[in-house]
Amino acid sequence: MAPHTPRRADGPPVGTHRASMMDRLSKGVFYLPIVFMMLFFALPMALTVVFSVFERTMFWMEPGFTLFAYENFIFSARLTNFLSSMYYSLISVAICFVLGFPIAVFLRKSVPQVAQHRVVLLFILPFMVSEIIRVFALRPVLQRNGLVNTTLQNLGLIDEPITALLYTHTGVIIGEVMSFLPFIVFSGFLAMEAVPKYIFEVCDDLGAGPVRRFVDVILPLAAPGIFAGCVFIFVNGLGVALLPNILGGAGAVNAGLIATQAIAALDFPLAMAVSAIMMTTLMTLLYIGHRLFDLTKILSPIN
Repeated sequence: MAPHTPRRADGPPVGTHRASMMDRLSKGVFYLPIVFMMLFFALPMALTVVFSVFERTMFWMEPGFTLFAYENFIFSARLTNFLSSMYYSLISVAICFVLGFPIAVFLRKSVPQVAQHRVVLLFILPFMVSEIIRVFALRPVLQRNGLVNTTLQNLGLIDEPITALLYTHTGVIIGEVMSFLPFIVFSGFLAMEAVPKYIFEVCDDLGAGPVRRFVDVILPLAAPGIFAGCVFIFVNGLGVALLPNILGGAGAVNAGLIATQAIAALDFPLAMAVSAIMMTTLMTLLYIGHRLFDLTKILSPIN
């Protein structure tokens, strides 16, 4: 005889009511991150665009509509500095790709699967240290009497210290590579993790050389992950003000430093305009990448 299901006097069985509450709770937990992102990401980003056309006051800004902040950015040296920082960020992206993506391929191809995630963790560990500490620690390494110059002089490779390593655009590029290299390794590894290992064996059986295999097989399959990592490095190279502030010279200015200087000068609409331009750049790159590579495939298994 089936056990009797307890009922409330005027409603459905208690078990059904409890299951309904759990179902609603689970849906609420699912929507919680969406609400959080809307409140603390999407809404602030939209307000950034709105505030960028407000009129500047002595200490804040007031509602209105003016493009003076954008004109102030475009028709000044700030635009030149912004385009220059984009150029040097692209160099950093290229260096990170050349150094980092082969590591991701090596991890996927040659390291046993049980140890792959542990090795990737080694590249994530530096991010547990404060960014300002990581960047500032490069100064005694790159300075005129630092570790690099001293080592090269002791080996007899140079006669005089290399002064271009610090307080120049080269120093900023080195800082960006050291700061963001793990991202291309991590995103590249995620993309390669969706590639079955037998792909490498098939390429070997067909006689494909390393260059042909890399260009015709690995790059197309891992393109979404590579693009995502490159965009992250590029945008951070534009936006992290610490790097040109600590490692760059007088001419090393990026968008983040421009916005920081605008805030220090109490020119909040200009800071909002710079932020809006950076946000538009990011969204444009993501849209192009999604159209070209379908970024949703980063974690999808490849058949």
